[in-house]
Amino acid sequence: MKNFIHHLPFSEVPKISRGRGIVNHLIASKKIGASKIHSGITFIPPKTSVPAHSHNTEEQVTILKGTLKIVLNGEKVVKCNKYDSTFITSNIQHELINDSDEEVHAIIIYGSVDVTRTFTKTGVTVVIGSKEDNFAGK
Repeated sequence: MKNFIHHLPFSEVPKISRGRGIVNHLIASKKIGASKIHSGITFIPPKTSVPAHSHNTEEQVTILKGTLKIVLNGEKVVKCNKYDSTFITSNIQHELINDSDEEVHAIIIYGSVDVTRTFTKTGVTVVIGSKEDNFAGK
């Protein structure tokens, strides 16, 4: 692999609307030459959630602003405050819930550039970042 550095000013990174007011700010991906990780910063508005789902790869979630509740396998609830992190192995169902009055900002890092999301409710698997990777109506 050729060595390189990409400077990614936040104002210039791609912004992907996921529905429900949730926006992903894409950082590392295949599009810029990443070969092992996919990452971004996600903004989750107050009183909003990312529906239950799982991934085909590991995931790290670190809270940069606000408080986020993560429900694992529909049972275990983890409350993450600013700078708290979670590490979730592949194929673990999880739901991200912002039940506060403050927007949550979280950096999310996946352990692969080929990331899929399987929605628990429907069983449908989509590629992260695709048009089908949308939370509206789910």
